[in-house]
Amino acid sequence: MSRIKGSIELDFPNEEIAKIVYGSVLFEHKTVPYRRSRLDFSLNGSTIIMRFTAEDNSALRGTINSYLRWIKVALDVAEL
Repeated sequence: MSRIKGSIELDFPNEEIAKIVYGSVLFEHKTVPYRRSRLDFSLNGSTIIMRFTAEDNSALRGTINSYLRWIKVALDVAEL
């Protein structure tokens, strides 16, 4: 079975914002079980890096959408 692999790098204006977002999403990353996809979630300075592997397009889409939604919520809260 072939797998889909890729990565997304999100650059933030500064390290402080990146750390806030990363820390907020890290809890979800550690606690949500994914059966058809895997995602390596890391922080490098002001950049959040997501490297993923998925069994199919649906698993890929679901995983990426979840992470991007969590990141958006963390950014919205940080702006308050």
